[in-house]
This record gives sequence, structure tokens and C-alpha cells, in this order.
Amino acid sequence: MALPRENPGYRADIDGLRAVAVLAVVVFHLNKSWLPGGFVGVDIFFVISGFLITGILARKIESRSFSFVDFYLARARRILPAAYFCIAITLVIGAFFMLPADATSLAASAGLSAVSAANFYFWKFLDQSYFAAPSETVPLLHLWSLAVEEQFYLFWPLALLAAYRWLKPSARILVFVVAMAASYQVGQAMLRTDPAFAYYMLPARAGELIIGALAYFSVQRLARFPRAIAEVLGLIGAALVAYSVAFLSEANGFPGYAAIPPTLGAALIILSGSVRRTLISRALALRPLVAVGLISYSLYLWHWPVMAFYRYAYGVPDVVGYIVCVLVMIGMTLISYFFIEQRFRVASSTFRLLPSIRFGALTALLAVASLFVFQTKGATDLIKPSGYLAKLNALDQDTKPAGDFAFNCQMRDFDPATLKDPRCILGDRQAPVKTLLWGDSHASQFVGFFKVIAESQHVAIRNASVSSCPPIFKRSRDYTIAAIRETCANFNDAIEESLGAYDTVIIGSHWFSIDTGNARPDIEATVAAVSARVRQVIVALSIPIFPSFDRQCERKALLIPGMDCELRRERDVGFEVNINRFLSTMLKKYPNVIVLDTRDLLCDEAYCTPRFLDKPAYFDPIHLSLAGSERLGTVAVDKGLFRVNLQPQGSTR
Repeated sequence: MALPRENPGYRADIDGLRAVAVLAVVVFHLNKSWLPGGFVGVDIFFVISGFLITGILARKIESRSFSFVDFYLARARRILPAAYFCIAITLVIGAFFMLPADATSLAASAGLSAVSAANFYFWKFLDQSYFAAPSETVPLLHLWSLAVEEQFYLFWPLALLAAYRWLKPSARILVFVVAMAASYQVGQAMLRTDPAFAYYMLPARAGELIIGALAYFSVQRLARFPRAIAEVLGLIGAALVAYSVAFLSEANGFPGYAAIPPTLGAALIILSGSVRRTLISRALALRPLVAVGLISYSLYLWHWPVMAFYRYAYGVPDVVGYIVCVLVMIGMTLISYFFIEQRFRVASSTFRLLPSIRFGALTALLAVASLFVFQTKGATDLIKPSGYLAKLNALDQDTKPAGDFAFNCQMRDFDPATLKDPRCILGDRQAPVKTLLWGDSHASQFVGFFKVIAESQHVAIRNASVSSCPPIFKRSRDYTIAAIRETCANFNDAIEESLGAYDTVIIGSHWFSIDTGNARPDIEATVAAVSARVRQVIVALSIPIFPSFDRQCERKALLIPGMDCELRRERDVGFEVNINRFLSTMLKKYPNVIVLDTRDLLCDEAYCTPRFLDKPAYFDPIHLSLAGSERLGTVAVDKGLFRVNLQPQGSTR
């Protein structure tokens, strides 16, 4: 095989490597468990781009025929038409079918994608990791990688021009090796302080493109080396790529040093195939792989929005869902490749100004359209049906968490003043405050329930909770995260000191999450301590847990056809069942302790549902909404299901 210097022509094996990269990414995004390291396909793309772009630029610079205008127009023809087609279609679909807040976020990412800055948006405004489940419903998330490449193209021609003008060949290599190493180091260092920056931003990714450039320069300097060495390098490269695709995990952070195996492997494959026709290069040049490689750009553009929209509407795909997604991916890929990529890839005119104007106009048009959708919150008044917002608001009220309401005193950090704050009183604020609702967010979810109870009995109930802080005396540090151990311990100590002020204490917690180690004896010790000091104790068991509950389901279903928001599970089969059974048995030891079990309201004899009175009753899979909590309380009062008297001891009422 000829050297790139001698024949800068087509490389079938590189298209085959593109196929490996894109298929790895697609399989990973279909289901992460199928190919845990498939996300490194993006890193392989970076290496390929670094190799090819450096070759194009170096040959032009050496022949003194380099032109910035020609280079950027060629890049624009190659990248922008298919990307703009994908962005535009995705934006339109999102504006029609996504919730206003989600359509607004999509519009922001679309606008920045149009100007090659999508990675900045996802770095600063995506609340969760790229690998987190909610990210799987962000339709243009994958365009961060396109933005990285386009930003690399801005500075790399200048860097090469400067290197060719002022540095000897050996010095060039040294400078680029240092730059590559610095980039990997930046990625590694930022994993600790800003992992989103490490993942999305060019300084942490440039090394992956530069290693491709170094592969090109290595070919130029090494010329032909023995076939045996080429074969060994190719096999080592293939082994590194195969290992990375099959076994690398994001769990320990990525990219940083973890990106070295796949990128070095890709560089070795390209390098070995550049000087000899090796076993690996022949395998990669097989026609099926080359065919996939040719359409890899369009496939990469379309695979993610298709999966994101499906997951947004219907959740994790089943077999039929996967088939539908793959068929839609293939269809959109072929449309994009044959009618967009192929049509615009080759210059139709030698007149440079006209294509520049066209690309500028398309960029501006897409940016303006994105801005319009953003400013109108998904073009709600223009394209959403009449009455849509009213229905949306009604459903929103049904699923709001207790934490959104001022009378719920759920804290992140304990403030002792909360235990005296009149805002935290439920029911009759003129009555003596002799009942306390205490715990974590799973206690505060009952604020609505006990607000109704307090109003019906004309009593006052103080509520105080700290998120993720279990109601356990002395040992709460063992069951919470490090960031709040101190505030949690202080909160529970203050509650213990104030017990003498109350006749009744209501305790609630996410019992299932703390059911580890010595938790059960510690829970019982706390219940025993409280029951010894107050007249009566109410322990709220964990509510039925619904891992696949989506509070947005019914809101999405207003526009998306075919959604199924009905959800139920067996009453006695759930994460909380075991700990609830323990609590129910243990609490019988204490005559003044009463068990509150909401299963009697949320379940029939066989099944439980997150709906109550034909409306959503949950905020998320493990918490009641405020409205749901209140409805449970109303029915409990109306049907006499809550018979505990909360009147202060000695009261004449």
C-alpha cells in the first residue's frame, strides 16, 4: 500500500475502521449492557479525523497550495448539510411533541449545535452525566463530538502552518507529542474537579485527534518497515480497540488516561495499514464494513435522536421497540447519505462566495428557528393544541413534590430556627403544637396527608425534615452521605432534646435505603427511645415503590400517541416489602406505637398503583406528590381509616 505522501487516495480500511467505531457507538446506545465500552467509538472517530485532516493539510502546506477558504468550505460541505438536516428535523419533532421545558432545552442545544458549540451547552447546562439514564432522552446530545471536531479544525491549520514554518520535522513531532500528552493530562485532572468539562470540551479531547496526526507523521518518517512489524502493530492496535469496546467502563471516569487504549489502538491500526497491507487492514477493507463506513456519519447523526425520542415517549425498548428504532435509523441514515451528504459533498462551483453565503444563511436560519422555539417555550401557542397548557398545569399540580410548598419544612441543612418557625405548622396554628412529623424526605411526603388530618381534628402539627437524613438517634452518620453527616447528626440531636415538648411523634423515612448493616437494631433503639418519652408514636412505613414511574408520562401523553401510563405491581413484591414487614412486626412490641401503612389506600388485595382517585399520586418512583398525599389524607378522614387521636393530652376538645 502506498504511503499517504505518495498516494493520498481512498483508504478502504479506514472506512472499515469507521464502521467498527459507529457500530460500537450504536450498539452501546441501544443497550449499554450489550457492549459496555462501545462509547469509545467516538474516540476512534477522533483519531481517524486527526489522521485524515492532518494529511490533507500537510500535503497542501508542503505543496504551498493551502487555502483557509478552500479548507473550511470543504469541511462545511462534508459536515454541515447532513448535520443541519438532522438538527432541523429533530427540532421540529421536539417542538411538536416534547413538553415545553424539554422543547426549550432542545432548542438551546440546537441553536448552539448550529454554530459548533453544542459541547459548551452540555458542559454547562446538562444536569446529569452523559452516561446517566436521563441523558438518554436528550435528542442532540451526541452533537457534542461534532462540535469538538469543528473547534479542532479552527486551530489545527494554524498550528500546522506555524510548525512547518518555524520548526524542523523532529521538533514538530516533539511539540505535538507534548500537546497530546498535555491534553490527556487535562482530561485526567478534570475528572476530579469538573468531569463534564473532561468529557465534552476540546482541551481534554484534542489529544485524541493529535494522536491521529502523529500517526500520519510517523508514516512519513518511518516509510516502509518490515511486514512482521506492521502485522504486530496492527494486531496490537486491534487488541486495544477490542479490549476497550468490550471492557472499558465509564464508572472510573472518562476520558483522561482511560482514553489512551482505544485511541492508541486506532492509531496503530491506521499506521500499520498505511505502510503494509496487513491482516487487520484487509479485514477492515471487507465490503460490508466499508459499506457501513461510507454511511457512518449519517448513521451517527441519526441513531441517537431516534433512540432519544423513543425513550422519551415509551421508555426502555422491548424487542419490537428495538426493531422499530433500528428500521427508522436505517431509513433516516439512507435518506441523509444519498440525498444530503452525496449531493453537497462535492463543490458545484468554483465561485467561493456563493457557497459561503449559503452556509452562512443556513446557519443563521437554523439559529433563528432555534431561538424562536426557545423564546416561545416550544412554540406552545403556535403548534400545541387548544387547552394544552391548562391540561398540562392541572397534571403538574398533581405531581408536584411536597418540597415545592412553603409549609413543608424540608431542609438541606439543618437550621435550629425551623423547630420554632410558625411556617412549619400544619392545621390550626392557634392550637398548642403537641405533634411532630420528623424524618427525611420520606417523612415530608406525608405533609399533605397530615395537613388534612390536622385540619379535620383542629390540631397543630409541626413538620421538620432533612433530606437524606434518616431519623435515627446517635448513629445517623452511618446511614447518610458524607456531605450531610454533620447536619444530620445535629438535626437528630435537636429532635431528641425537644421530645418533651410533644405528645405525639410521627416518624417517616426511606427505610428501604438504610436497611443495611446494623440499621434494624438502630431503628428499634430510636423507636424505643421516642416511645418512652411521648404518649404515642406513629411510624409511617415505606410507600410502594415503582422504579419505572415517570411523573411526566401523562403530560407527555397529551401529545404523543400510543403511550401507556398505566402502572401497577404486585402488593407483596417490591423493594420496600421486606423492611416494612420487619417494622410491622418489631413495632408490636411497643403498645403506644401505631403503624401507618399506605398500602391499604394505594393497593387492593393483589396490586398497587401510583394513582389514587384516578389521578397521579406520586412525584417520583419513591415519593408521594403533595396533591396525592392530601388526597390520601382526605379519604382516610372521610372513611374513618385514620383513627388516631392527635388532640393534646388533657384537651377538652
